[in-house]
Amino acid sequence: MAIRNFRINLDESTHQAALRRAQREGKTLEQILSELITAYAGSEVGGEPPGDEPTGDAPTTYTVQPGDTLSKIARQVYGDARKYPLIQQANNITEPRQLWVGQVLVIPPLAGESPAPAAPTPSPVSPPPTPSPAPPTPSPGVDPCAPIPGEQYGTLPIVGPPTDRPAARHGDLNLALRGYNRTTATRGLIDMAGPTDSRAPQLAGLFADKRSPLFRNVYRVNHWDWGSNSRGAPITDFKVTLAGLAARPGETVHVPDAGYGIGQGYAVLVLYADRNRITLKYTGEDSVVNGYTLHVEGICVEPSLLALYERMNAAGRGQLPALRAGQAFGRARGDEVQVAIRDTGRFMDPRTRKDWWQGM
Repeated sequence: MAIRNFRINLDESTHQAALRRAQREGKTLEQILSELITAYAGSEVGGEPPGDEPTGDAPTTYTVQPGDTLSKIARQVYGDARKYPLIQQANNITEPRQLWVGQVLVIPPLAGESPAPAAPTPSPVSPPPTPSPAPPTPSPGVDPCAPIPGEQYGTLPIVGPPTDRPAARHGDLNLALRGYNRTTATRGLIDMAGPTDSRAPQLAGLFADKRSPLFRNVYRVNHWDWGSNSRGAPITDFKVTLAGLAARPGETVHVPDAGYGIGQGYAVLVLYADRNRITLKYTGEDSVVNGYTLHVEGICVEPSLLALYERMNAAGRGQLPALRAGQAFGRARGDEVQVAIRDTGRFMDPRTRKDWWQGM
């Protein structure tokens, strides 16, 4: 059965109900809508139930959805995740981790096929025995804004003066002011020549399992015009300055280790936080001028940490919240967490192996 794409208009109440169900079941909105439409069609006209194996002589197609891997697609269309090599071979896929949302895959029929072979030994061009790029699935019904059990947060005095303007209106501290734009650059790790820092923040540490990254989207952050205090054109120093990393709604997000310390066992200061984002600094100053800075978007900041930041900010920012390496500071709101990294104020490319993903 061929898979077709449609544009659907939903009223606000239906949209919110579908979003709540998607969050409860750990699925995307598109998956929930597809299931509802398929179930309705099957009950009305006796259509083919979802999950039937394609067994005819002609291939069908499948449009890649957020969170899909070859193994997940094989489980959905064949009922057996081990049959992913059939899809890989039919589409000449050499790097199975580089699927993109909206990609149309040919799904070959099972008729006449021999039993699916065992998963091959991993290699640079072979898929792993399990879909390792997919993040772990949290318990159903995880509230992204729920407190994180066992986490407690302290503060440190800042080094030097506080920021020269309110943090929420500061184009270096609140990334939402600058904004960012999706780009078509490579969605994956890249190699780049040049020196490296053995103590650069390792972005695999954003997630508890320190997994290899799966890039859902890549973006360019905008310049900030300090004269007019407004956003400018996209930064073009690098092809990418913000990475959208695959996540599961509700999974915890952590401070990447950099081997540096800012005192009393802490690794970073919180320069800015609101319900949806946080800015972390790997030195003690209340600015991005020196050292590394990390902007993390698409999260729900842990409520007690957010309350602590708001108290310190209201008190004049003489002290700011401080976090330890590996400490959880929030949860993913959806299936993508965005991260930008800066070195002495400059936005860098977050995809480079030699800097932020060493050993991967």
